[in-house]
Amino acid sequence: MNGNESLMDIFKDPTTIHSLSFGEKMLGSTVTMIMGLGITFMVLILIWIFIVVMGKVLGAADHHKEAKAAAAAPAPAPAEAPAPVEPAAADDSLVAVISAAIAAYEGTGGDNLVVKKITRLSGDMTPWTSAANNARMATREM
Repeated sequence: MNGNESLMDIFKDPTTIHSLSFGEKMLGSTVTMIMGLGITFMVLILIWIFIVVMGKVLGAADHHKEAKAAAAAPAPAPAEAPAPVEPAAADDSLVAVISAAIAAYEGTGGDNLVVKKITRLSGDMTPWTSAANNARMATREM
């Protein structure tokens, strides 16, 4: 190893790598790793800055369009409240729809189908998500 050559200059020539000590090889590998990580993070930071700037530009354009549309549009007239639906009538039609769907799924006429109870689920999960979670839990062995 010549005193005027840097470690990276020595790593350029594959024939001189065999003449380096273990410590010099590890130092060169560490420098290469740090350079690679540095370049990677610099590119990620540039992408992040680009996304932030584009978000601000597009957000400002959307805000400008909304303000322009709000200024140009007249105030809407207050809408009438919808007529209240009787809970019993709504439940009867809901039972009829669910019964018809089950009968169509089973391929029967639905004459022997009896709906005993319909409960509305509350929470953030949809009924499909809740059913999937229940099915997943049922397949687990305890």
